[in-house]
Amino acid sequence: MVAIKIKPDGQSYLVPDNLVLESDDQLNDFTILEIPGEINKQLLQNNMVIAIVYFVFGNGKIYGEPYIANLNRDLSYNHLRFELMEKGTFLLPKPYYKINFCKLRLQNSDGTFICFDQRIMKPLLHECVDRVLNEKENTKKVIQLIVEWDLSLKTNFESNSMKEQINENYSLQDNFNNNSKQTPVPLIQLLDNFTKPEPIQFWNCPKCKQTSGSMQIKFDYLPDILVFYLKRFDQSGSHAKKNDKNVQIPLEELDMSSYINNQHSLKNLSKHRGKFEYNGNKYDLSSIIYHHGYAFSSGHYTAAARNSIDGKWRLFNDDRVSDKSQSEISESNCSYMLFYQRRPFVPWFHHTVPLHIIQEYQEMDRDVRKYKQRNNSQKQNKYSHY
Repeated sequence: MVAIKIKPDGQSYLVPDNLVLESDDQLNDFTILEIPGEINKQLLQNNMVIAIVYFVFGNGKIYGEPYIANLNRDLSYNHLRFELMEKGTFLLPKPYYKINFCKLRLQNSDGTFICFDQRIMKPLLHECVDRVLNEKENTKKVIQLIVEWDLSLKTNFESNSMKEQINENYSLQDNFNNNSKQTPVPLIQLLDNFTKPEPIQFWNCPKCKQTSGSMQIKFDYLPDILVFYLKRFDQSGSHAKKNDKNVQIPLEELDMSSYINNQHSLKNLSKHRGKFEYNGNKYDLSSIIYHHGYAFSSGHYTAAARNSIDGKWRLFNDDRVSDKSQSEISESNCSYMLFYQRRPFVPWFHHTVPLHIIQEYQEMDRDVRKYKQRNNSQKQNKYSHY
């Protein structure tokens, strides 16, 4: 591991191994990157070098996040730029974007920079790189490379990056859950994979002395509100990749009985019963949280909830609320958290919601239907005049 501290002016430096932290809060000042430290000597002997790479604009502040690149020192200047663009694709508006419009700089331990001359055949074999690697303070034997872009491209980077995110991830009007090219994965299949028996290696049973066995997840009791957190991000090195697989979500009667340890379930269930008899371990979907975007630390969140009185689903997107059909809710490639409620035998709202509130909802529903009918008739009359 290597620690980097980025200064307020955007410059960075390697944190020495012997640095003493006065408090845990100081950890927030550092960026930690993973490097293959145990094979550094072997890498150097094989003419390889580990580089910490930064993108900057006009020799200014760092853009995006630094990343690690293992580079062959025999690379030419153009091939070196190609390798850095390939490994830094996640920072570019599109792959190898304007690759010839960047300069490469080497950062010394004192914060000064050396600009690589494009006429140098193999810049990583230059003596300045050896000098940085052999510095006493450079215990990790890494170099810091700066990819400097022309300042005029900064707005192009940012606008293209934001436009791509909005078009592909934040649009809910035309393509709320449309991902027909993928075969949806049922939620039950995910649960089965999560709770399936796993073999235990190098284990001896204390009773029968057999050397083979398995373990399996079982629940003694499930709560009335059951929350599923879908793993939408796969960690790859220092970056997380979004998993946009379509998940098929049961709206009603999700039966969790097969995941319960029957030895304890009935006894524990009786302790948690309330006024009504509960329908075993069957659950109905009540709400969903969606994540739209590429990164775990960014993006846009929306939520859909089912109204227990009129039974309709509605999507809440900031200050906008819209109706959603059951088919749109039951399948999604951006569902993130699922909230299920244990199913009672007797609908609760008939006994707990005042009659005037139910009537108000019914009147609102009638008004909406009349409004839609009136708009449809006006459109038909408009077209009939042409």
